[in-house]
Amino acid sequence: MSGLDKSKAQSINEIEKLKERISHLEQENNRLSLENKKIISFYENFLSETARDFLQLPFEQDIYQFIGEKLKLLLEDGFVIISTFDEVSDSFRINNIAAGNENIKKSIHKFLKNDLSDLTIPWSFLSEKIRESITNNQFYQVEGGLYEITGKQFTEKACRQLEEELNIKSIYITGLRWEDSLYGSAIILKDNDADLKEENALRALVNLASVALKHKNAEYALQDSEEKYRTLFNNANDAIFLHKLTPDGISGKFVEVNNVASQILGYTHEELLEMSPKDIEDFQSPINMEDLLKKEKFTFETVLISKDGGKIPVEISTHIFRLKDENLSLSIARDITERKKMEKELQISLEEKEMLLREIHHRVKNNLMIISSLLNLQSRYVKDRKVIDVFKDSQNRARSMALIHDRLYQSSHLKRINIGDYIKTLASDLFRTYSTNSSQIQLNFDVDEVMMDVNTMIPLGLIVNELLSNCLKHAFPQGRKGEINISFHKSPDHRYVLSVQDNGIGFPDDLDFRKTDSLGLRLVNILTDQIDGEIVLSKNHGTEFRIEFVEKEYSNV
Repeated sequence: MSGLDKSKAQSINEIEKLKERISHLEQENNRLSLENKKIISFYENFLSETARDFLQLPFEQDIYQFIGEKLKLLLEDGFVIISTFDEVSDSFRINNIAAGNENIKKSIHKFLKNDLSDLTIPWSFLSEKIRESITNNQFYQVEGGLYEITGKQFTEKACRQLEEELNIKSIYITGLRWEDSLYGSAIILKDNDADLKEENALRALVNLASVALKHKNAEYALQDSEEKYRTLFNNANDAIFLHKLTPDGISGKFVEVNNVASQILGYTHEELLEMSPKDIEDFQSPINMEDLLKKEKFTFETVLISKDGGKIPVEISTHIFRLKDENLSLSIARDITERKKMEKELQISLEEKEMLLREIHHRVKNNLMIISSLLNLQSRYVKDRKVIDVFKDSQNRARSMALIHDRLYQSSHLKRINIGDYIKTLASDLFRTYSTNSSQIQLNFDVDEVMMDVNTMIPLGLIVNELLSNCLKHAFPQGRKGEINISFHKSPDHRYVLSVQDNGIGFPDDLDFRKTDSLGLRLVNILTDQIDGEIVLSKNHGTEFRIEFVEKEYSNV
């Protein structure tokens, strides 16, 4: 074989060997690719199952412990410490240690004299790099080891001894954070210096856990809110009913009732939820529900029927609202049994007082009429005309006051009188007293139907008596004909105006009505001051006395 052939044969041999090596590399690459696919598939299945587990996690199960266990499953070696974060104290608290070996916890207690379950690590105790990694949910390899990770709350020596005891070579930390909320942190302690092979899967799991923590905290908040309002609902002093309403306002079954409703009605909670308002209301109560249902909020009184047939008077405050496209009625029923008893007792007491007050008015009227009669009898033994007139004036004054008490006795209101009716009756009595011929003197009235307090009516009645008596005695001498006009009105500025006017001979020019010896006019001035009024005399076309006043506020006591 020539040298050329020999060289060619060697080249062919080397090519064959190279082909074999390439084939071997391709097989190895396929094997590795298959293994990578298996690993990726494992992680995908693991994360998918974990996501499902988070959704199905029982409410009472500790989610932080569950997260620690899941992280531990992804690690080939080492263990995991999970902490929670409290926003109020701005600190972390160790929640659990996910370790396959119980000796780890014993070693921690041995060197740190603390099982870490009650360890609190303030945010400010952590290094800037740790805070940054927690904020970004990124894994950070802690250079300072346990000493740095615990916020330097233990001695460096104790931390190093524990690391040696547990063969801890590297420590990683990351946050459990989603959006703007921080829920805790995860610490991974490994027994080798190698990088985290599973970092991508771990990061995905941490993000998955953070989302689950967000939802779990929302559940906790919802449960806390429900428990709070359930406590308030069941500890209210009044019965509370919630039931549905049809579009036309017909009440459906109760959706919820509180404990007080069960107590006062005698039904169990379950029994009431199978009932509706019509099953417990006394429909003999005079309530027009159709009118009430036109309002969103209303209060009314009715009677509820208990399980044993007892009737319970209640005051119900109802609010109608919509929730999830349904009309609901929330009613708060207050037992007013005691209030009704007190109202009845007060009503009886009031009726007794009214009866007593009527009797007092009746007796005062009778006594004043007796005085008037005695004055009338006494005047018959007197011959002097002036003395007789004095007796007659006193008699009329007594009768004017007696008339007030007579009207109070007959009135439904024992403290106020219709002044229009009073003036007309008083004028008629005075006409009879002075034997005035109605064909000679015409009496005209223009009075409002106004209810006046008795404290105003007594002085006002005496004023009318004096002014009208003066007209009848002095305005029309020697059978002169004329008119007397009496008016009483309330002005727009809430002042009352009384006017007594005649078209007789007129008031004497040389007489000052404010400074006179006449008892009648002196009384008019005194009584006008008593009601804080103002009196004006007008002498145009006869005589007019005009009195204006504002009625005082009197106590009802």
